[in-house]
Amino acid sequence: MLLALAGSLTPVVLIIFLGFFLGKKTHYLESPSLSALVSNVGLPALLLHSVLSMQMQIFSMLKIIAATVLVLALVALLSYLFLRALKLSPQFYLPPLVNPNTGNLGIPVAYALFGIEGMAIAVVISSIVQISHFTLGVGFMSGTYHPKQLLKSGAIITLLVGGVFLSLDVSLPVPLMSTLNMISQITLPIMLMLLGKSISNLTIKERHKIGRAALLSLFRPIIGALSACTVVYFFPLTPLEGAVLIVLSAMPVAVISYMLATTFKGPVDEIALMILFSLPLSLCTIGVLWWLYL
Repeated sequence: MLLALAGSLTPVVLIIFLGFFLGKKTHYLESPSLSALVSNVGLPALLLHSVLSMQMQIFSMLKIIAATVLVLALVALLSYLFLRALKLSPQFYLPPLVNPNTGNLGIPVAYALFGIEGMAIAVVISSIVQISHFTLGVGFMSGTYHPKQLLKSGAIITLLVGGVFLSLDVSLPVPLMSTLNMISQITLPIMLMLLGKSISNLTIKERHKIGRAALLSLFRPIIGALSACTVVYFFPLTPLEGAVLIVLSAMPVAVISYMLATTFKGPVDEIALMILFSLPLSLCTIGVLWWLYL
């Protein structure tokens, strides 16, 4: 079983390393438009194609959304208490602990482990986490929040459109579905390479903070997985929906948390270390979960 897990995750890790190499040695991934292309075109196309191709029921999508919100709320509560025990300010440390990297890592991992149906569930979960990035993340780190920021997210708009299509039982014509499928196929590799490129650009200056960053990095995937297991136990999810939610909740610290910390002058070095440390810890956590439960 662990060999199957390793075989599934190997392409994911290799593409991340490719992005890391390209980020260090070339300028291929430097264009900021590439990230915007994935966020505003690739991810919405992936979301709409995945949801419509597996003919997810609107009730199932609402269940997944509700379960994801509950997991985030539980992680937020436990993370807040943990930070208070460590005498750390929640302003900059809470968002990285609450919001995992469900986008450019979680979706490819879900596809590798669970196939197209698992990926459809993952993109719904990722859209909710993206909302959390632009509400809890921006709100905490900046001290202010403007709802208009959500209107700029293509994934969120597509989630609403997909919900309308599902509720009205609308099916897109085959040529349109084929177009969405072609865009979706290029999205996952670009997301992974951009993750590798982002890691290659991280800068760390204050190395005396390594111990605290390591502790927070260990906390993120473990508390995420435990919170998801708790919600799955009490919530009426299918085995596949529950498994995907647990795996995505165990994802590492998101790169967007580093970007927000840079924008709002937070502890950039520590969050960079948290991203680096939490990535292998997250993959190890997924391996243990896969071996024990999934």
